[in-house]
Amino acid sequence: KVEPPEETEEDTTPTSAVIENIQNSGQEFLTMLVENVLKGSSAESDDFSIEIIPESNCAVVTFSKSKCKSWVVSHSTMYVQKVLKEQHHLKKQPFRVLPYYETLQTALYGKDRPTLRLPEAFIEKIDRTVWHHLKENRKSLDLVTQAMSSHFCEMDFQTSAVKVSPSQSLLNNGVQTRKLLHTWREKALSQFLSLISEFKSTEFCIQKDAWTEIQHEIQKAVVGDTVTLVPYVDEGTITVAGLKEDMNRIEGILTETVERVTQRIQREKGSETGEICMTPSIYNLVLRDGLEQQICDKFPELNITYHVHSQKLNFYGLKHEVLETKNKILQAVLNLIHKPVELHQSVLDFLLTKDVEEMTNNLFFNKGINVALEADEKRVSLVGKTDNALSDGEKQLQTDLGHLSFNVEDPSVLGRSDWHDLVSHIKNTVTNVTVQTTVNQVVVSGFVDSINDVEQELHNFVQENSHFEKTLKSHKTVVTFIKDHKKQDWFEEVKGNVNVDFKGEDIVISGSRLCVSKCVVLFEDLLRSVNHCTMKIVKPGAKRFFKEKELMCVTCAKTNMNCLVQLLAEHDHPHDTVQSLIIKPVYHYKTHGGMEITVNKADICSFQVDAVVGGCKENLLLDGGLVKALSDAAGPKLQNDCDQTVKRRKLKIGDAVLLDAGGRLKCKHVILAIGPNYNSYKPQESEKLLKKTVKKSLNLADEESFQSLAIPAISSGVSRGGFPLDLCADTIVKAIKEFCDFVEGDNTLKKIYLVDNNDKTVQALEAAVKKVYGVSALTHSMASGTSSSSQKQTQNQMDVVVNTLSSDLNLSVGAISNALLKAAGPQLQVLLNQQVTGSANIGDVFETAGANLKNKLVFHAVVPHWNQGQGNEQKVLEDIMDKCLSLAEQRQQGSILFSAIGTGNLAFPKPLVVCTMLDSTLKFSSKRSSKHVKEVVFVLHPKDTQTIQVFTDEFSKRFLGQSAPASNPTQPQSTGPFSKVTTKSGIHETIVGGVTLQVLNGDITLEKTDVIVNSSNKEFTLKSGVSKAILDKAGPNVEAECQQLGAQTNSGLIMTQAGNLQCKKIIHISAQNNAVVIQNNVKKALEMCAKEKLTSIAFPAIGTGQGGLSPGQVADSMLDGILDMIRKTPQSTLKLIRLVVFQAQMLPEFLKSMQNRETGPAKQEQSTWSKIKGMMSFHLNSQNMKIKQHGGKDFVIEGVQVDPVFFSICGPSQADVDKTKLFLEDMINQEQVFESITDTAILTLSDKDQQRIQDLQSTIDVTIRLEYKANKASEETPGQATLIIQGLSRDVLKAIQEIQDMLKAAKEKETLQKEIDYTNELVDWQYEQGGQFKNFDQRTNFDLEKALSKQATDIRISFQGQTYQVTLPEGPAVCTTGGNQMKIRRIDKLKATEDIPQHWDAMAHDELCRKFNLQPTSTEYQDVIGLFKTTCPNNNVLKIERFQNPGMWKNYQNNKRVMEKKNGHQNNEKRLFHGTSELTISHIEKTGFNRSYAGKNATAYGKGTYFALNASYSSSNTYSVPNAQGHKHMYLCRVLTGDFTTGNSAMFVPPAKNANCDPYDTVVDNPNAPTIFVVFRDDNAYPEYLITFT
Repeated sequence: KVEPPEETEEDTTPTSAVIENIQNSGQEFLTMLVENVLKGSSAESDDFSIEIIPESNCAVVTFSKSKCKSWVVSHSTMYVQKVLKEQHHLKKQPFRVLPYYETLQTALYGKDRPTLRLPEAFIEKIDRTVWHHLKENRKSLDLVTQAMSSHFCEMDFQTSAVKVSPSQSLLNNGVQTRKLLHTWREKALSQFLSLISEFKSTEFCIQKDAWTEIQHEIQKAVVGDTVTLVPYVDEGTITVAGLKEDMNRIEGILTETVERVTQRIQREKGSETGEICMTPSIYNLVLRDGLEQQICDKFPELNITYHVHSQKLNFYGLKHEVLETKNKILQAVLNLIHKPVELHQSVLDFLLTKDVEEMTNNLFFNKGINVALEADEKRVSLVGKTDNALSDGEKQLQTDLGHLSFNVEDPSVLGRSDWHDLVSHIKNTVTNVTVQTTVNQVVVSGFVDSINDVEQELHNFVQENSHFEKTLKSHKTVVTFIKDHKKQDWFEEVKGNVNVDFKGEDIVISGSRLCVSKCVVLFEDLLRSVNHCTMKIVKPGAKRFFKEKELMCVTCAKTNMNCLVQLLAEHDHPHDTVQSLIIKPVYHYKTHGGMEITVNKADICSFQVDAVVGGCKENLLLDGGLVKALSDAAGPKLQNDCDQTVKRRKLKIGDAVLLDAGGRLKCKHVILAIGPNYNSYKPQESEKLLKKTVKKSLNLADEESFQSLAIPAISSGVSRGGFPLDLCADTIVKAIKEFCDFVEGDNTLKKIYLVDNNDKTVQALEAAVKKVYGVSALTHSMASGTSSSSQKQTQNQMDVVVNTLSSDLNLSVGAISNALLKAAGPQLQVLLNQQVTGSANIGDVFETAGANLKNKLVFHAVVPHWNQGQGNEQKVLEDIMDKCLSLAEQRQQGSILFSAIGTGNLAFPKPLVVCTMLDSTLKFSSKRSSKHVKEVVFVLHPKDTQTIQVFTDEFSKRFLGQSAPASNPTQPQSTGPFSKVTTKSGIHETIVGGVTLQVLNGDITLEKTDVIVNSSNKEFTLKSGVSKAILDKAGPNVEAECQQLGAQTNSGLIMTQAGNLQCKKIIHISAQNNAVVIQNNVKKALEMCAKEKLTSIAFPAIGTGQGGLSPGQVADSMLDGILDMIRKTPQSTLKLIRLVVFQAQMLPEFLKSMQNRETGPAKQEQSTWSKIKGMMSFHLNSQNMKIKQHGGKDFVIEGVQVDPVFFSICGPSQADVDKTKLFLEDMINQEQVFESITDTAILTLSDKDQQRIQDLQSTIDVTIRLEYKANKASEETPGQATLIIQGLSRDVLKAIQEIQDMLKAAKEKETLQKEIDYTNELVDWQYEQGGQFKNFDQRTNFDLEKALSKQATDIRISFQGQTYQVTLPEGPAVCTTGGNQMKIRRIDKLKATEDIPQHWDAMAHDELCRKFNLQPTSTEYQDVIGLFKTTCPNNNVLKIERFQNPGMWKNYQNNKRVMEKKNGHQNNEKRLFHGTSELTISHIEKTGFNRSYAGKNATAYGKGTYFALNASYSSSNTYSVPNAQGHKHMYLCRVLTGDFTTGNSAMFVPPAKNANCDPYDTVVDNPNAPTIFVVFRDDNAYPEYLITFT
């Protein structure tokens, strides 16, 4: 690498050369020339540059210095020198190469330097208009000339072809001359073109007819501007030229002017006009929303003008522009959407009074809503382009416009001149509202922001000037006190201003509202200023005393204490019960679910219910209307509670809050409901919100378990934005119905009161209840015993009535059909005939309308005649019931009415009909899926007492748990839960609550019921007694299941599978020796059975084995458990309960317990004195008995409670009232006295006397108190009885006198009764009737014996309603009226034997035995034949005779007592049958049975006398041997069976039953269920009745 030498001085070595005489050679040629010259060197074309100088005909070659210095020195110089030395030719012409020095800016020519000459001039053509401008505008020309002179140029502008010549001064530039000469042309041309480019010309083509106008317009436009206008008339153009900046400024103006004038002239020739009629709002809606701009953009010259007054849109323009524009606008109009809007008529009337276009602008356009308003007398429509815009418009319309109205109670206000002045003033000053008035209503409509103030102003005027009546309530004594004693405080204030009327508990103030309001405050202050109390005095005679001394007492209280005293009437007495405060309803309806809905005219603040409802706003501000009244009555606490509630939660419409009441409110709670305002634009939404509010209140009441609720007309009153009254009432009642239908009776609410004080509101609520629910229908499920009119009423209220008829469908035949036909009219028969296409079949049911009946539908059932049970009549009846009930359900009817189908001429058995109809109804009720039918009614004719009784008995049996005997329908019945116990085939049966209960002797393991109950231990593993038998027969699987379940937690009973038993389940009970536990376990077992939907269950005698309880205790406990369950669950699946007693001797105890629970004659409610008699029975030797029964203790029986007397006292201060109370108490107490009567005869007073004493306490107005002091020394000695009488002195004296008379008569009567009783114990006088002797009554018995003791020959007696003359002592007794006579006899009881049955007929003293025929009508006969017919139903009984043998009977009774003592129980006797022959009857009756005859017929179980449980066994010819006439004989015997065991043919005596060798009493065929008994002692059987039969 060669480092360049340090440069110390400027290098002057030439690096350029000049090539002359280049002869117009180009750059490329010269480059090749240079390269050719430098051939052989390393130089390249990039190492030099060539600059051609045309004016000098030369070129300068410059060699590059971009390389390093060494290269420049060594190469550039070398190249130059080389080039300079050689001879060069260019196109065969020689040329010279001279050195060119950059610093000198010239080549060194030496003496051959060339002569310089000026370049040739050149011509440049310019725009002719620009040339004209330069010629005419000296300033522009000078600008060009001066600029070109600086470039050594001279200009010649004679023509548009401008000549540019170099000036002589170009040659005078020294060394720069050559270069300037060389570059002059280029630079001059460039400069000239640059100067000319500063000018601009614009040519405008001008139509011939527009030439003059346009030229003139252009000339006006360019005046003052430095531009030149050149018209070329022949060419039809005008050109304007000037500097660019000037031309750019005016070019657009000129162009627009030309085009404008040209188009105007063209339009003047081809334009036309058009028009469209449209309202300004439609114009704004269609064109202002962009369409007009689109048209203008497309047709800018089209003239569109809208004339508001003529409401026409005019067009002016070319024909096609006009047509296209009109089409586009009309299409836009057609595309507009019209939406009708529902407005209140008053709002519509308001709009019609206003300019619709102005309203459109104010309501919509000014608020950016592109919607127009159209209105006529019938409706209002919104017009817009989109649904969204219409929705926005509708919302805006409903927001901005509205109406308010209020009712005018006093229409006379609207006729006043000042009212008209006020309305006129409002019309003149408030333009955006209208006021309309009717007879009793004012409606303000218009813009919402204005109507409130106007409505308030008008409302205030009406309120202040209307006749108004305000009622203030208080106690009537306070009202009277204000009226009479405070008159000086109010009279002057009210005089001439208002009327004040004092009515009972009301102070009625009437007049203008303004004056009334002021006076109300005055009277409220007066009411608060007085003190009032109700004073209660419980003293006999107090009321009567005050009435007698009333004037003196009232005067004294007024004079001395300034108080008013009034005696309250009975209906004014204060009571504690809610019922007394319930105001009689205006209307009352009871729903099928049991809810009572009543309409009441009352002050809701004084309504005594669980809760009242008040309508309120979301802020719970109690500042007006009903809620203000509630707040005033409740006190400030209610508003405070509201404020706290609002702080805790945000409320919205439809909510309700529960608050405590208080103060003077009679209710317990207040429910504040947030009700909606009525939106006339969205009525359905408003109704929905109001329903929600009501239901929320009802739900709150139900959640709190309220039973009663009072609801006012929530959200009513259009004057405050509320609902129209009728719509409000309908909506509230519909909400109540929907609530009741939803809960279907499963709620605590029982009564809903619709309450208001306004008559119109009450009427609206009443109409709503009738409309929604229908006419009031408080019906009952049984109509028997009612009058015919009540039957008709019930019938009318039923949706469906069922008619019965025969297959010929003739409605005129049959009592029911004929009655319906007469009521419905002949149309009913026509309707029925239309339903039948062919013949009617038995069991068919046809449906028709009710014609003139009030029933909706009639079901006609074709019922057959009863065929004594030989056909399927019962099944047909069941099918008819099912069809009728199902059809009513399908038709969605709520109620159906039946008669007792078939019990009339069709001869169906009444019990069968009743049971079938009730069974079908209950079956239908339990199985149906829908719940339309809610009431089934059976209507019976009041004279059909038999059917009524059957229905009553069956209803009692099924639903009341009792049965009434059919034999005496008029006798009152007790509430015994069991029906009459019947015995058939050894099974004792009764009905309890619709469940059959059977008690029998048998083996429980053989039962086929759904459930068998096992009495076990706590672990359920007991293997003894009944439990062992059940587990053994059930099998090991059941035993294992018991062990498994017993190890788990249980409630004392478990359920297992049945195993090998014939039942479905086994319930194992942990038996204990506790009667209460047994009762509960039985109840639990039954509940478990019912829960599993099982229908039958069998129990053993729980606790009688290892439990050690007596059979009587067990029977009572088990039956009580059964009763508990049935009463708790009356509609369970259980139908049969069997108590299977293994030991037959226990059966009577269970039977006895059942019979104790039978239905019997009802006991009348005991009075106070009756309780005395019950405590101390009035019988012979009553003193000893009553003392003994009372246990020798003292007792007191208070007298009848005195009705309290209430005094109402009102005074100016509490002290005055208290003084008055003391004054009254002292006055009454001073007149009270006490007197006593002590006499043992008090306890012997008769019921009549006792009742008389009861009556004295009310009629004479005294109290009588009984005190008994027992004799402490001896319980057998009577104590001391005292009557204490209290009352006014004269009343007490009167009562004492009457009681003394009673006691005297009682003593005489007691003495007489003792004589009668004593006589009755000694003697019986008897009369013969029907072949038998019967005892006279005790009094007749006494009279006969007394006459005989006086040795009278005859006596007249009253007997069975007739008078008889009796001849003493043997009779006869002869009727004094008809001559009938009867035998009599006297029996000396001292000579009679003991233990003779009382029902035996009398026998002669010398008779040993005798048979007496029983009358078939007697109860005795029926009992015997019942036992016989149980197993011998087909045998004919000829007669039944009672066998009387006193000696044999006494012996038998003695044996019975011995056996009872020996066996330790009383279950030793049975009634058994013994067949015999006619020949042996006399022997048996004289000497009794004889076992020595054993073997005559059979000795299979021992050699004794045989007796049978069933008559059928003894009735065979083997035992009951027929006589010659075919008559057979059989004894019904009393047999001492005692303890028994299985016998065999070898036995002569019973075997031993224990280690003490005590023998069994008898032997039997089967100890578990014996039917044959063998007796080994002849005197252990008594032949009580002889039955002769065939």
